[in-house]
Amino acid sequence: MSVEAIQPKAARYPIESVANAGRLLGLFKERRELRLSDVAEALAVSPSTAHRLLTTLEVSHMVVQNSNTRCYEPGPELMAIAHSLLPTETRWSFARPYLEQLSERVGETVSLAILQGPVVVFVESIESAAAVRVGSRLGAVMPAHCTSVGKLLLAQLPEDKLLETYPSEELVQANAKSIATRDELQVHLRKTAKRGYATNFGEGEPGISGVAVLVESKSRPSYALAVAAPSERLAQGRVKELVSELQATASALSDLS
Repeated sequence: MSVEAIQPKAARYPIESVANAGRLLGLFKERRELRLSDVAEALAVSPSTAHRLLTTLEVSHMVVQNSNTRCYEPGPELMAIAHSLLPTETRWSFARPYLEQLSERVGETVSLAILQGPVVVFVESIESAAAVRVGSRLGAVMPAHCTSVGKLLLAQLPEDKLLETYPSEELVQANAKSIATRDELQVHLRKTAKRGYATNFGEGEPGISGVAVLVESKSRPSYALAVAAPSERLAQGRVKELVSELQATASALSDLS
């Protein structure tokens, strides 16, 4: 195939703002963080135009602004798209043999997740072989305060960062069991930090429960390891057993990462 044959065609009816948004997102191929001035220079637009593009993409969670550096980073929606298109081998593939063993031992779906602002992104998942099971979570994006992995990772944040993540007292509920206020969330997070694991009993999805523990890493930010199962198989009485299994796997993963 000739080089000409694979060159992108010019848009027949170009919309400049859409083209600029696409070019802006393409900048993340070369760098992890973008300053406002970087975007303005790369797109040859004014700082005010660059700011409008960034804030528009921020509303749809395609980018997020780092509160410390004020730079813009890939947002959870962009990360979810990227994860859904990843080849079989990813930077998280090292964990798959350990997740497979854990899933086989407990008979449930197991996953890894990272925190992206107020949401969690599932970066690896092994689906249970059981006839009735929770499906693979790979690539899923969920509200952090409605999941065991999210509550676990939120519990690691300093207070000022948590307040920045949730500036409003009222929280969006996935269902009637979801945590409804920031004060209630803080109570849950203090309990989570004290005991070293997080639980979720139908707070994100009716009929689905989860338990999560932290995986501490030297080479990447800490991430969460979780078991998810139909609620009839994951009641409070099974939590202690699952935490023990999760902690054993988390320890092995920590040594690797």
